[in-house]
Amino acid sequence: MNKEQYLQAILDSLEEYQKVFPEEVALALLDTEKVIGLVTVPYFFYAPVGTPITDLKGTVTEKAYLTGKTIQEERGPERFGVSYIATATPIFYKDELIGVLASIMKNKKLELVRHTAEALAASVEEMTATSNQISSSFIATNQHMDQLSDKTNLVNQDITKIRSIIGMVQEIADNTTLLGLNASIEAAHAGDYGRGFAIVANEIRKMAGESKEASKIIRQQLPEIEKSLQEINLALRQVKDEMGHHSTSISELNSAFEHITSTADELVNKFLVRK
Repeated sequence: MNKEQYLQAILDSLEEYQKVFPEEVALALLDTEKVIGLVTVPYFFYAPVGTPITDLKGTVTEKAYLTGKTIQEERGPERFGVSYIATATPIFYKDELIGVLASIMKNKKLELVRHTAEALAASVEEMTATSNQISSSFIATNQHMDQLSDKTNLVNQDITKIRSIIGMVQEIADNTTLLGLNASIEAAHAGDYGRGFAIVANEIRKMAGESKEASKIIRQQLPEIEKSLQEINLALRQVKDEMGHHSTSISELNSAFEHITSTADELVNKFLVRK
């Protein structure tokens, strides 16, 4: 058997060789000048029979021919739409390089990585949008709590004013009581003439007593109101502190999302292109 017969034997067996591979594969056989045989699959297009080897610059076929070594490279979907493994091995006959056998096989693992990376990037994008919405809600809630805190402070100021007014009411009630008492004494001195005035004086003293009692009740209730406001302010501060921690966590989560997105994009855009 000479070298031509040896190459012809390989050429006659290409379809059988194709069955050996675990994935769909395209096979091409070249002599030292051109493509002399080809078996292919629908989505892998190799150079047609008769294509000079000089037209295959930069391919694993040319590299195997020039180096005399088996060359294998993983490539992305840029050319055929699917990731694939390109392999070329030199053919020797009695130590003479007489040709190259090249294969293009679909790389399911690389395709899985690519699709997974794309799905991951899409999922992270959705999660990032959700976390941004949560962060915006935190900001809005913080603003509302600040406004509520400002209002409680205003109420505290109003309580201080109410205390001052109550003090004035009690003072007026005391003075009114004293005046009513004096009026009752004078009415008593006047005898029958002062009887009507005595009734008015008693009513005045009664109203003064009721005003004094009402102001006393209000004064007693004010500390409870202040205590409730203090508790509200304390609760607001605690909630703000918690939200601050959550906001920090959201920021850290966004940073993690950005890192994951960057990694996914790197897988899609860099790892899956030709090595």
